[in-house]
Amino acid sequence: MKDFYDFTPVEEALLSAQTFAVVLPTDLNTDKVAAALALSLSLKKAGKQVEIVCAVPMTVEYSSLVGVDKIRQKMGGRNLLISFVGYNEDSIEKVSYQSENNQFNLVIQPKEGIPPITSDKIKYSYFGSQVGMVLTVGVNHWASLGELYSRNKESFEENQSLNIDVNPQNQQFAKINFVKSEMSSLSEMVTLLLSSLNLPFDEDIASNLLLGMKKATFNFSLEKAGVSTFEAVALCLRAGGRRPLHEPQPQRRIEPRRQRVGPQPQRRPSPDWYRPKIYKGDTKV
Repeated sequence: MKDFYDFTPVEEALLSAQTFAVVLPTDLNTDKVAAALALSLSLKKAGKQVEIVCAVPMTVEYSSLVGVDKIRQKMGGRNLLISFVGYNEDSIEKVSYQSENNQFNLVIQPKEGIPPITSDKIKYSYFGSQVGMVLTVGVNHWASLGELYSRNKESFEENQSLNIDVNPQNQQFAKINFVKSEMSSLSEMVTLLLSSLNLPFDEDIASNLLLGMKKATFNFSLEKAGVSTFEAVALCLRAGGRRPLHEPQPQRRIEPRRQRVGPQPQRRPSPDWYRPKIYKGDTKV
């Protein structure tokens, strides 16, 4: 599909990285979710390790998309964080650790007169995620990620990052930015991208992309739905994509005719009614 667009800037990034975090913004729509899921499914089938995340939960609007149940609200953390609730720094005399017999021991020594930490005051959590490539889909800027960004700021800013979008107001925040505002949708972009790079493209991936394109272009009625859009549709149909169900238009309510109340006016017969009727036939005598 390089006849339409040159995907060389993203080719090396997608084919060389082995671990991906596909990330969605908090301002969702069907096109964004469909494109992100299609990319995630294709990369997984190509043997990559992929997680797909979004700070906000998925709603029933996206339930027909394949793989939507795999979208998580938190990135898989790799750093263990141990928190002591209600226990401030002034209460601790010394922190040390010991390692013996394949067991790691963290030793917290409270100050004189301070009660020891009880197990109900200890909380465990994880933060940070080690990924080879952060792949943002339909994200305007880092802040569009909501809590995902604040919790994983280092991972997003220090790791390799690829930003794909069709919004002309995109702030080009990633290390690699592929923004094509002339495209009708993200789903169109991903369709042509997968085809150009010969990445896996099956029935489920194609079905997601067909629905994304349909929604983004209002059933292909927008002027931006051009030649490359319908080429992308053809690619999806050839891959076995299921056509999105037709959404019936709301029926226009027909108001019943109002009947007149009260006595109806009498219709007077025409003057011809009272004249004698003469039969004119063709009977022969």
